Amino acid sequence: MRMPGLDLLRIVAGVALIVCHGGYWLAPFHLPDTLWMLLGHMGVEVFLVSFGFLLAERALRRTPAPSVRQDSLRSLVRLWPLYVVFLLCNLVLLPADAERPHLIAYLTLTQNLAWPHPRFFGEAWIVAAAAMVALAVPITCRMLRQQTFRSGLLVIFGLLVAGQAVRGLLVVLGEPPFDEGVRRILIARLDLPFYGVLVAWFWIHRYEAIMRWRGWLAVVSLCMLVATSSIHLWVPLDTSLAARILLFPLGDFTWAALLPWVCSMDASRTMGRSARVLAASAYSGLLTHMTLLRLADAKGLSMTASEPATGVLLLLSYALLSIGVALLVSLALDRSLLDFLARRFAPVAEHGVPVAER
Repeated sequence: MRMPGLDLLRIVAGVALIVCHGGYWLAPFHLPDTLWMLLGHMGVEVFLVSFGFLLAERALRRTPAPSVRQDSLRSLVRLWPLYVVFLLCNLVLLPADAERPHLIAYLTLTQNLAWPHPRFFGEAWIVAAAAMVALAVPITCRMLRQQTFRSGLLVIFGLLVAGQAVRGLLVVLGEPPFDEGVRRILIARLDLPFYGVLVAWFWIHRYEAIMRWRGWLAVVSLCMLVATSSIHLWVPLDTSLAARILLFPLGDFTWAALLPWVCSMDASRTMGRSARVLAASAYSGLLTHMTLLRLADAKGLSMTASEPATGVLLLLSYALLSIGVALLVSLALDRSLLDFLARRFAPVAEHGVPVAER
């Protein structure tokens, strides 16, 4: 099912992530670090919530039920090979006197399982979080297929509350910092897979209702985005107990509420095809954009600008280069890999209860 609006949202999120890291590294705008943190946080959450929604929508819609093992394996294998390529690239770029990372943890995507967050290849935590989503969503959806709409909602909200409770306990007992101790740590983000599942559950069972309400949901989403931005900019996140626990569901519900409106958007064939190609390169861009900065640093290239005008030009050049490299990697490596996976892991059904209006 093609959703050009969702493709456009993922493109905006990818650009926000590039601007976040590029602006923090390159441009002397004298802007607060919290602004760059806001851009990065929101961009990553769009990627992860929409990823969970797409996985859940396919798993719930398919009849008969897809194989849980094969669905999970398909998603993980889609993430892992390109990730390993850029893991090795970043190992090559690591200075000789730098501390060596725990390679086994990185290869198994468990480097961010618990606090502290490792410095090396820091953006790889997003891949680990996506792998957690890829493992949790098929299992959850298989369980939900046995439920009525209302009982399924109770299950989903129960999982969300359980994830919140675990994070709250970790924050109260450990006093970790917001970014490196909570946001990027998997055991503190156990609720993350289920925001997309919630939207998919309504999408499958109450499609007409959420289409009627999608405009109001978008307004609610905008209000929550304003609240999230205000907290980011004016609340000391590392010391606020409430922010370290509740800012994550606020941000994720922001995008969950926006998805029905975004996914209902239409586009011309040409625009839809272009958006699809760009959105398909988002994962490549995630892995390449910081590697480009590290490569420039290793080659001794200038990483700062002397004045804001130069900084804008440098940031724009970096953003365009990052998008170009992401497209190149996506078309040259990722697409061939996906074609292979489509042949190797063709859907195999298991006989389960089909999803229907209940």
